[in-house]
Amino acid sequence: MKNIYYAYLHSCWFSQKELCEIFKDDASPKDFFISLDREKISKFVKNSTRQNQILENFAKINTDLIDAVIKKYEVKLICVHDSDYPENLLHIPHTPFLLYVRWELPKEKMFWVVGSRNITSYWNKAIDCLVPEISKIFPIVSGWAAGCDTRAHISALDSWAKTIAVIWTGINLHYPVTNEKLYSKIVLAGWAVVSIFRIWEPWNPYNFPVRNEIVAGLSEGILLIEAKEKSWSLITANLCLDIWKDVFAVPWDIMHSASTGTNKLIQIGAAKLVMHPGDILEEYDVVVKSSAHKNILPNLSDEEFMLYTLISENNFDLESIIKNIWIESKHTVQKISLLELKGLIKKDISWKYRIS
Repeated sequence: MKNIYYAYLHSCWFSQKELCEIFKDDASPKDFFISLDREKISKFVKNSTRQNQILENFAKINTDLIDAVIKKYEVKLICVHDSDYPENLLHIPHTPFLLYVRWELPKEKMFWVVGSRNITSYWNKAIDCLVPEISKIFPIVSGWAAGCDTRAHISALDSWAKTIAVIWTGINLHYPVTNEKLYSKIVLAGWAVVSIFRIWEPWNPYNFPVRNEIVAGLSEGILLIEAKEKSWSLITANLCLDIWKDVFAVPWDIMHSASTGTNKLIQIGAAKLVMHPGDILEEYDVVVKSSAHKNILPNLSDEEFMLYTLISENNFDLESIIKNIWIESKHTVQKISLLELKGLIKKDISWKYRIS
């Protein structure tokens, strides 16, 4: 398998960017690795200190140990030239050359849930309210940190939904160590753990923004649960905006510093306010019926139920609803208003009614 030689070279301390440059024409990694010398290195690495470091690492590399880790953790190595490389990662500023993946990355578009490590009971409740419904449509991807990331993974697992962890260490390490059991749960459930870092690479703060770019690239959109005005979560949201990802945010107490960033994103129109899973899923033409609807529907009149059914099948403006139903127009308007008051339907920005 030629991809194992990419992992060897990565362990010698070639960067992801340098691997992209070296193998942009799909040259043989085996030949490059076996005959590695300073002359070859100098074509792609100009810094003499790094050249020396790569040569030192090459001289002492134990490929058997790397092979053992790949086998033990059943790691799949995916390079940028492979057909199963995620297309979304081709459109981020720093496309990684090599992915280390436990199990399989889902084919579906994913959704990122992100927020603070110091999560409050309010944010826990918000995640448990939103993630189960979102995860029916999108696999939940997050960054494995303590707090919000961990809660998002757990909430998805509790809903028997797909969840993908993008970690900021080598694929064989667990950081934070408190998440070791969660790591095992994700793998045992058959979902993916992903890293772009070398085997045995420990955590360091520089890995954090790199990891975030990968999660953003894999995601269709991002749900921002909490962000202070100056925080990594807010920087992450701005990164998503820069690469044209959909941004959603949960509002909170205007007097609490932990919600300043999210509230401001909503205020300036950079993020859509979210109070219900449908606020996200309707952007992707998915209708979510609140569990509260089940209690209200049996008590509707025949006319109200007819209108509700019509709107649930398609989104109509008022004129189209009147044309498609036999109820007198005056009564139609009244019944629609009642359905709105009961929280069953709402009007979107195009003046069409949809299930709320």
